[in-house]
Amino acid sequence: MMRSIAIAWTILLPGMAFSAPADVSQPTTAIVAATRGAAVARPPATETLRGVIDSVDQGNDTIKIRLSRGATEQFKVQDGLIFNSVRFGDAVEVSVQSIAGLRTIVGLSRE
Repeated sequence: MMRSIAIAWTILLPGMAFSAPADVSQPTTAIVAATRGAAVARPPATETLRGVIDSVDQGNDTIKIRLSRGATEQFKVQDGLIFNSVRFGDAVEVSVQSIAGLRTIVGLSRE
């Protein structure tokens, strides 16, 4: 019986022999302040634009949209399925974000 208790102590409790007490020298406010800044992650700003499809370039993953006042702008497309839903001349509303430095369409709806 003593032998089984000794085996249980060596199998079940070795971590307790090597565990160190918690470091209480650092105040908890410093820990909270250090982790608070790391937890703040802002999503990229989304801009909503309206225009007319001027050209579709599926090979380069881009769509050119004619915006107000006749200005056209070329956008990257995040989801290739968007190409199946638009054609030249369609009036659209797009949600645009700056991803990797490129203005990218992240959402599109036909008007």
